[in-house]
Amino acid sequence: MKNTSSRIFLLFFFLTLFPLFAVAQYKTRLWNSYSLGMPLTKELSLRGSYMKSLGMDDSQVETAFNWYSLRLNYKYNKDWNFGMGTAWMHVPSLDRTTFRFILEGTHRIVLDRRYVLRNSLQFEAHNDQEYRFDQRVILSSRIGLRKRLDFLKVAPSLSYFLFYNIGGAPIRYFNEQGEEIARKPSNGLHRGRIMANFNFKISDPLRLSIYYMNQHEFNLVLSETNKINVLNPNTGRIQRPFNNQHIIGISLSYQLKGLNTDGVLPFNF
Repeated sequence: MKNTSSRIFLLFFFLTLFPLFAVAQYKTRLWNSYSLGMPLTKELSLRGSYMKSLGMDDSQVETAFNWYSLRLNYKYNKDWNFGMGTAWMHVPSLDRTTFRFILEGTHRIVLDRRYVLRNSLQFEAHNDQEYRFDQRVILSSRIGLRKRLDFLKVAPSLSYFLFYNIGGAPIRYFNEQGEEIARKPSNGLHRGRIMANFNFKISDPLRLSIYYMNQHEFNLVLSETNKINVLNPNTGRIQRPFNNQHIIGISLSYQLKGLNTDGVLPFNF
């Protein structure tokens, strides 16, 4: 008889993937990312990353955005990790570059001999170029295997991310008569992401991840004046429409050896 954690893992996998492909009005994106990690001390490490998001809905493939990030990670012990960093996102169609500062803490829970759960809390502060929010809090949970499978040295995992927006450009809210009743930021829970990831160990320094992610936006709020995807009855337009996406991702990461060992030269990605 399978243990409880195995059943939960398989059920989560089924519920994650089965219903999402049937949802309409979703954009399709291809994310290609590359990262380079470097240990500084036994506890500290530095990682730089680049990602290109490609829109796949039109006949002509176009760049949705380019993403650059630099993060410093501190391993407090085997169960607690902390990180801080910065990230830039350039949107060519709008000729706009947003900047954010990131703080994150992650806690690991060993469920049994096979599975481990990682819960994370991340805080972001954005510059004025990001009009949708000024700050954002991201809660995430990931369940995965403690050890890689012998088959292709793969480590599968399932993750869920929940986003809470704070501040940003105000949205106009109207009553049934079309009269404006409020103009305020849409603070609240408005986005979730579900991701199924398969991480392959190509060699000691090289890892390849292939994943599917569903981004879904919603209005999980108690107040009628904290919503997004709001209709302006005077113009007939939706203010800040839901940004729902199917995302297929490929990520290649390279880890340099420690300072006290022979160096490994990174190759050209």
